[in-house]
Amino acid sequence: MTSLILMGESLCRSDPRVSLHLTVPNAPASVRAWVERRPQVALTTTRPDGVSGWNVKPSLLLQELSAGRHEALWLDTDIIVTRPVSSLLDEFPADALIVADEWRKGQRSVSRFWGLPSARALPVFNDCIVRATQAHRPLLERWLQMLHDPRYHEAQALPFDQRQIHLSHDGWLLIALLESEEFGQLRFECIRLGRHIAQCAGSSGYRPHHRLLDLFRGLPPLIHGLGRKPWETTDGRGRMRTYLLDLATDVSPYVLAAHSVARDLEMAPKWLESRTSLGAAFRLLTAEHPGMAGLPLAILHAFHMRSWEFL
Repeated sequence: MTSLILMGESLCRSDPRVSLHLTVPNAPASVRAWVERRPQVALTTTRPDGVSGWNVKPSLLLQELSAGRHEALWLDTDIIVTRPVSSLLDEFPADALIVADEWRKGQRSVSRFWGLPSARALPVFNDCIVRATQAHRPLLERWLQMLHDPRYHEAQALPFDQRQIHLSHDGWLLIALLESEEFGQLRFECIRLGRHIAQCAGSSGYRPHHRLLDLFRGLPPLIHGLGRKPWETTDGRGRMRTYLLDLATDVSPYVLAAHSVARDLEMAPKWLESRTSLGAAFRLLTAEHPGMAGLPLAILHAFHMRSWEFL
């Protein structure tokens, strides 16, 4: 639950215009204590019907809209907010569904796997952030319906790398719907990679040139710890691979941004500590700047990824 508290704290201190509604069944004492200190945060401990994990998104968005709110915003718990998210949303049309750029560009047609005729080609996007309005209720209801499909439930029981792409996670179901004839005319927008969000997948998900630009324009409003989580163990991966993963974690933009929030809360989760001497040195030399500490690794990783594209 530490990442949830860090996300919530970063959101509240960055944007006084927002109110935060957390749904945490069996909420531990640490979450309850933090909520008591934040008057703009409401806590619900009722478990959503038939969904859990990332599959709760449409259910909770519909819950907020049913309460009479004009719009509702979902944020993944592995996000740190550095600037007002309400100002970010103001850059987009008020009637648009808002999601995020994926860390790698591309297109993938998936509506046909669900028997839905395709109406348009869509870029792959990331649903770590979803802003929906009352006009999007039919879409959210269909999304929730698909999340209850037995085929999707069966796929979730498999290891992630064994799932078919259109069943791998909830985001692909949303892509299928927006691609389909049923919702092919619905307007959606993506917050931009680099300018609005750092997608920290691998060392170069947060691009080297974006890191340098952000020295002058400031960190992106959202820093997303995409991919392997820093609190997950690296055991059983071999000594060299474990070292490289630990080094990458030491200088992860998400970890460093989270560390800053945790320090202000006097929290010290072990997964925020340095694991390698080189990572500790990079942190020290850059004053733990989320973009600069991992810049050398980002350059190497970007070069590696580019090399693979030409093989």
